[in-house]
Amino acid sequence: MSSGERHGRPVPPRAPGRYVPARGVYTEEARLRRLSWLRSVTGSALDSLHHTRLDAAALTGNIEGLVGTVEIPVGVAGPLLFHGTHVQGEVYAPMATTEGALVSSATRGALAVTMAGGVSTHALSQAMTRAPVFALSRLAGAARFASAVVQHLGDLRAAVGQVSRHAVLVSVEPVVLGRTVHLRFRYTTGDASGQNMTTACTWHACQWILRQPYLVADGELESFLIEGNTSGDKKASAQAVAEGRGIRVAADCLLPAGIVERVFRTTPDELVGGYRHITAGAVHSGVLGSHANTANMVAAVFTATGQDIACVHESGSGQFVLERTPDGVYASMTLPGLALGTVGGGTHLPTQRELLAAMGCAGPGSAARLAEIIAGFALALDLSTVSAAVSGDFVGAHERLGRNRPPHRNGVPRRTVPPA
Repeated sequence: MSSGERHGRPVPPRAPGRYVPARGVYTEEARLRRLSWLRSVTGSALDSLHHTRLDAAALTGNIEGLVGTVEIPVGVAGPLLFHGTHVQGEVYAPMATTEGALVSSATRGALAVTMAGGVSTHALSQAMTRAPVFALSRLAGAARFASAVVQHLGDLRAAVGQVSRHAVLVSVEPVVLGRTVHLRFRYTTGDASGQNMTTACTWHACQWILRQPYLVADGELESFLIEGNTSGDKKASAQAVAEGRGIRVAADCLLPAGIVERVFRTTPDELVGGYRHITAGAVHSGVLGSHANTANMVAAVFTATGQDIACVHESGSGQFVLERTPDGVYASMTLPGLALGTVGGGTHLPTQRELLAAMGCAGPGSAARLAEIIAGFALALDLSTVSAAVSGDFVGAHERLGRNRPPHRNGVPRRTVPPA
C-alpha cells in the first residue's frame, strides 16, 4: 500500500492552511504559530491568548495543539475546622469558579460548622475501575471464559506489576451480558487518580489473557475492547454510587439550634423540613444520590487543583443527610467516588501545585487528605444552600453576588436592585 492510500483507497491531499500547524511540537514558537493560524482562519483577534505563564514543553502529557490558556477566578472559602483521619485543624479551600455567591455560601457553611466544633471526616476506601469487554461467539463460551479468568487473579496481578509499581489489582469481576463478558478490574492507586495508569495495566493484563489458549478456544473470541462502559468512567451511574470509583469519603457534624438560627437564619425544624422536601424531589426525579450542591464544590476544587474535570459527573454524586436532634441538627455528607489525585494529570502545573501545597496536599498520603477536605466543604456548602432556600435568602444572595452587572458606574458602587 502506498503512502497516498488508506485501506486500498486514495487519500486526498490535505488542503493547505486547513489543518492545525506544528502538530506534536511543544515549544513557545509552535504555540504562537498555531495561534497565528487560528486568528487567520477564524478572523478573531484572540488577544487574550497571546501570553501564557505555562511552559509549552511541560504540557506534553496534558494537551495537544496548544494555543493558549484560559484564566478562571479562584476564591478562597473557609476556614473550616476539621477533625479527620487525614486532616486536622482549620483549612481553607481554593475554589475556581465563575458562579457568584458560591464561595460566600461555602464560607458561611464553614463558619457554622466551625462554630459548632468542626467537621469529622473519614476517607473510607479507594478503588479505580477499568472494564474491558470480550465478545465471544455464543453465551456458553462467554460463561466458560468468565469462570476461567477469575481463577488467574495471581497471573493478572503479575502482569499488572510489570507495568506499574503503584497500581494494585484488588479484584476482577466478570459480568456476562449475552455472549459478551465485561471484566471489571478494580485497583488501588495510591495518591494518583489512576485512570490512565489502570488503563495501561488493564491492557497488559488483557494481552496476557489473549495469549492463553486454554482461556479462549480457537475462533471463539470475536473482538476485544479495552473499555466496555461498565466502569462508570466519567458518568453518573448507580453502580458508581453503590460501589465507588475513586475515594469514598464521608463527613459529619452536629449543629446546635442556636448556631442554626444565628448563622443560617432559620430553625432546626425548618431546615430539616426543607431537606425532606428536597430529598423527596430528588427521589421522584431519579437523581443519583441526594444533595443540594455537591457538584459545585467538587468542580471548583477539581479545577483549582488540576483534577480531571470531566469526572465531576461521577464524583459529584453525594448523599446529604439531615436529622433533627434534641439539641439541633445532625448533618452528614457521603461522596462515594471522588476520582482525584495529588500526583499525575494536571496536578504538576504551577498554580495547581501551589494550591495543593497550600492545603497540605502535596506529600505522601495527600490524596485522602484532599478527599476529606472536599467532603467537609461539600457538607458546609449543602448546609448553607438548603438553609438559604428555606430562609428565603437564596435569591437575594444571588441578586447581590451572582448577577453579572457592572460593579461600578462612573465610580459609584452598584446598588442592589430588587428583581423586576
